[in-house]
Amino acid sequence: MIHEWRSYRLKPGAAIPYLELLAGYGLPFVSRHLPLMGYWLAETGPLNVIHHLWSYADWAEREASRAALAKEDEWVKEFIPKAFALVEEQQNRMLRLSSGSGLFEKALGQRRAPLPAREAGSPLFAGDFAVIVNGEAYGETVAAFRPLSGAPCLPLALLSRSPDPLSFECAVGSCPTVLRPLAFSRL
Repeated sequence: MIHEWRSYRLKPGAAIPYLELLAGYGLPFVSRHLPLMGYWLAETGPLNVIHHLWSYADWAEREASRAALAKEDEWVKEFIPKAFALVEEQQNRMLRLSSGSGLFEKALGQRRAPLPAREAGSPLFAGDFAVIVNGEAYGETVAAFRPLSGAPCLPLALLSRSPDPLSFECAVGSCPTVLRPLAFSRL
């Protein structure tokens, strides 16, 4: 399998409007075609950054999935113009799984299940925080990846959700980022 970690830097003040648009309108379209694993808003490090993880069987599945999404008129004509007006920069990394937990395996099994739009008034975010580490992380991880392509060319580890996202250890020189998971995020 290949795993695509995408990061979007949004205009200042645009993170919540972007995420509300995605959760309330775009989610059914994207999750019908792309294998969504997780979606987060960065709480530390560069701000106004969202991260999302997609897991594909191989490059051919990625190409076919993205081509199918591009045929969704409402995605192309409605969501993209509104959402991408809020985006300043996009980056992606292709990764290979080094180790995964039971939670990660469960999410892999659900990656193709479409998700409904967020109901008005329901929470946008999950309760606990997650952490990603660019570099080596110590202890139990949800998933650890090695880079195939894209920068930074460092291992990436996703740590378990916790009410205290600073209660972990990582190697000197590793770069942790606290993430706020969206309510629909599988990880």
